[in-house]
Amino acid sequence: MHFTRFWSIVEATHTIQNPTSPQKLDRLIDTLQLNANHTVLDIGCGKGYLLTRMAERCGITGTGIEINPWFCNDARQRSQRAGVDQRITIIESDARDVVLPEHQFDAAVCIGATFALGGLLPCLATMRRVVKPGGMIAIGDVFRKQNQLSADMSPHLQALPTMPELIDTIRGNHEAIECIAANLDDWDAYESRKWRAAQAWKARHHDDPEYADFCQMVDDMRREYLIEERPHIGWAIIATINE
Repeated sequence: MHFTRFWSIVEATHTIQNPTSPQKLDRLIDTLQLNANHTVLDIGCGKGYLLTRMAERCGITGTGIEINPWFCNDARQRSQRAGVDQRITIIESDARDVVLPEHQFDAAVCIGATFALGGLLPCLATMRRVVKPGGMIAIGDVFRKQNQLSADMSPHLQALPTMPELIDTIRGNHEAIECIAANLDDWDAYESRKWRAAQAWKARHHDDPEYADFCQMVDDMRREYLIEERPHIGWAIIATINE
């Protein structure tokens, strides 16, 4: 099963597609100090919750890049329902294929989607290039909870930064101005909603040609979360000023 279809199923009932909450995302918006004169880029915008919320609260003009066609459709419908669709543009594309002029945006966010540009470092480099000097950058990403590496850690875990390393990478030459970390309740709510959506889909689609593939992907996702991610990985949004 293609990853875009898989995620459209397991996140079918998600409004926010990360281990965070409306209150925490409002805190991020407050930190960014946005107003109606600002333009915002959202890389991997998903269903467009954050961009729409920014437009509702602050009147920004926003551009979202999202590869998943189901999510793009949801994002456009969300902005229409909120009455801000004239200020929100959703680009359906691999983010690596989108040509973005330098220093065009007042702020850029990538909340849980640095993979869209190949990882934290290339994502951060793109954001620093397209945001105006002195503008705002916010990235939500994972970190390793344990400060010390151990031999029994998987290569994936060993490759992750600790929280101090994540913050220092994102902040660059400036101080980080906000850190909004997920707690276990945030993680569990986000993940268990996927399980319920998957169960609902399986109950209705026994004859789907990709049924077995989907079931295996769900099993792998659940096991990875419970065994590796939940005990060992954290997630946080870090906001800073662009260099």
